[in-house]
Amino acid sequence: MRRRLLLLVVLLLAALVVVAVVRRHEAAGPIPVPANVRSPPRLTRPLGAALDADHARHDPVYLRDFLSTFTSLTPENAMKWAVVEPSRGHFDFGDADALVDFAQRTRRRVRGHTLVWDEQLPGWLADHTWSPADLTKALATHIQTVVARYQGRVESWDVVNEPLDDDGSLTRDVFLRTLGPGYIDLAFRLAHAADPHARLFLNEIAAESPSPKQDALVALVRGLKQRGVPIDGVGLQDHTDAGDYPSQATLERVMRRFTALGLDVEITELDVQVNRGRHVADPLRAQADGYAAAGSACAATPRCTGVTVWGVTDKWSWKQPAGAATLFDVDGRPKPARDALLRALGG
Repeated sequence: MRRRLLLLVVLLLAALVVVAVVRRHEAAGPIPVPANVRSPPRLTRPLGAALDADHARHDPVYLRDFLSTFTSLTPENAMKWAVVEPSRGHFDFGDADALVDFAQRTRRRVRGHTLVWDEQLPGWLADHTWSPADLTKALATHIQTVVARYQGRVESWDVVNEPLDDDGSLTRDVFLRTLGPGYIDLAFRLAHAADPHARLFLNEIAAESPSPKQDALVALVRGLKQRGVPIDGVGLQDHTDAGDYPSQATLERVMRRFTALGLDVEITELDVQVNRGRHVADPLRAQADGYAAAGSACAATPRCTGVTVWGVTDKWSWKQPAGAATLFDVDGRPKPARDALLRALGG
């Protein structure tokens, strides 16, 4: 009861104290839906990609590759705090709206990414000294405004992203320093209040293999469940490389640790980089094997509800073209990894 009263007070204060001004980015237009694009194959799980609105508007090869392969969409940057709320209480949903509208027109699932993260924060948030009460209001306004805008249109949210350091301790970011570890509980409760039907995930990097970080992540989400926090799943990012990717067995084991707690699990930011200085006899085959391992692990785990690749083509990958980390090369041609991942997911 006390938690519910606290949440109600936070929501009321956010509504009364901070007036959110929402505007569209006037230069941003809709993403076109081209004619005569091949439909994606039928798979046992949703297969998604991180999509950039500007590239989708202006690169027809990028857009064709997305539409012919993927059934799910994650905004690559358009929903991150620095983009969507660049100044306090003033929201720019131009690209985020375009991506969600495009997903609805093409019948793609949407994963929202991300509400709370210690990177890609606007200066007004990252460079300010906060009182707990004021940061709580800012957090509540942000989560309320973003999640409520897409209620019923975004299927799931990465509510908290990368809260752990490699040693398993919580990252000492502005949220932890000001609000303590309870900021994670609060973020999930706020997101659930804004859209009770969206699935809510905690998303973490480099937790696929056994490590103190993986153990800490299991303990963290177990604690959330025990406290009645509305968490539905864990996202394993699985950024890896062709010389050292986690095996199918390794991924299945970590997935079982979370499903045993009654949680769903997804691979949320998969890419397999090549050309990282490791000697691999056949880098593209090794890359394909890395993608296949991830897809096969998900297909073998009943509560694995999807795989998302972080990017569409190497031309626009966050790993840059030299990393060659995605399913399509710089010219948009499919690499062996595409077919390997599709086969692993039943295509």
